[in-house]
Amino acid sequence: MSTSNGLRPEPSGPVSRENWWTRIGTMGQTLTAVIGLVAALVPVLVKTGLPGQADGPTPPPIQVVTTPHEPPKSSPPPTERPDPINLTVSDQLTEGAEEEIIVISLEGAQVARLHATREQPVVSKRVTTTKAGNYSYVLDAVIRWYDDTGTEQVTKATGRGSVAINEGTRLDVYLHEEPNGITLSLQSAATQ
Repeated sequence: MSTSNGLRPEPSGPVSRENWWTRIGTMGQTLTAVIGLVAALVPVLVKTGLPGQADGPTPPPIQVVTTPHEPPKSSPPPTERPDPINLTVSDQLTEGAEEEIIVISLEGAQVARLHATREQPVVSKRVTTTKAGNYSYVLDAVIRWYDDTGTEQVTKATGRGSVAINEGTRLDVYLHEEPNGITLSLQSAATQ
């Protein structure tokens, strides 16, 4: 249909403005967005590397060359340790007691546990220390005995002090009755 001026008739209503973006539809728009995202990420991934790839070129493997080791011609002598000091600790069952258990600690470390009974009234144990000298000690005892009525009694006692120790020293445990109870001491008996 043509008009008197030879032009097409003007459409009635709103003017339709179709463009390329509306013509490709939703699927085309999604495809365009994905292509744009890939185009933006490729240079970044190429520059920084993909996950799991090493940065830059792979270095050549390292070669390790070993040579036999010889000690120096004049090495210092090894550090000499003094010979250990051997001593003996002993306990004799207290008169009237059924059994005694004495734990002996020197310089805070338990070194012996003596258990005297009626069947074995004298017990000894050999102990080794690192050097001769004056040692602090702690004695802990548990003594089991029967009173005049035949009732079993248990007494606990502790003693603290210091004692000189040399090679072959023999130390005996002594119980002391005092007004406040029983105390213990460790005394040198003789040098073997």
